[in-house]
Formats: sequence, C-alpha cells, structure tokens
Amino acid sequence: MSTQSLSTDTLPSSVPKLDTRGANWAIFSARFQIAIEAKGKWGHFDGTEPCPVFTDSPLTETQADQLAVWEKDERTARYLLTQRLPDATLVRTQKFLLVAEKWTAIVQEYTLKGTYAQTDMRRKFME
Repeated sequence: MSTQSLSTDTLPSSVPKLDTRGANWAIFSARFQIAIEAKGKWGHFDGTEPCPVFTDSPLTETQADQLAVWEKDERTARYLLTQRLPDATLVRTQKFLLVAEKWTAIVQEYTLKGTYAQTDMRRKFME
C-alpha cells in the first residue's frame, strides 16, 4: 500500500487554469472545489470558516493560537486560489480582503461568462 502525502499548498495538475472567457468554468469550479475540500480549506471559500472573533483583551494563549491557525489557513487558501486564475481576474479581486469575498466575486463573474461561452459554442456548432 502506498502512502502519498497531500501537499496543502499546491493544486493538482487536474485543476486547469481558468480560461479568461469562462469557457472552462464548469470543469474548473468542480475540480477546484474538490481539490480545496481535500486540503481542508473549503470553509475559507464558502464562508463557513470565518475569522474567529474574541471579546477578551488581551487574547488568551488559546485564542491567539486559534487566530494564528485561521490566518495561516486563510493565507494558504488565498495562495491556492491565485494558482489557477488569469492575471486580469487576480488583479480585479485584489480589492477583496477575504478569500470568501474573492471567491464570491469570481463565481459571479465566471458563472455569467461561462453561460455566454456555452451559448456561443452551441451557436457555432449549430451553424
């Protein structure tokens, strides 16, 4: 039995680079989500893993550790996201601080682009 470690900071080659026109959005988003879920970081993309908020000041050691882990995971998630984005999309999403905000903007943009790309391909096929 072979044991392979799953690198947490790189995407597998099965995740394609996102096409600027959105032509491969459906396959990109499916493979990307599967890869990110396997790395345990999907909560940073869908917003279910928000930054912990503490009312204690100063933070306890446990709270500081929890915050440090979340911040490290957020940085890793951001890095994973940038690996397969077109440069223009990367620049457009720089204004968002959180990975979940960046991902939401990307989903909105490319769902629309992907629909247009599919319609265009269908039209060309029917000609």
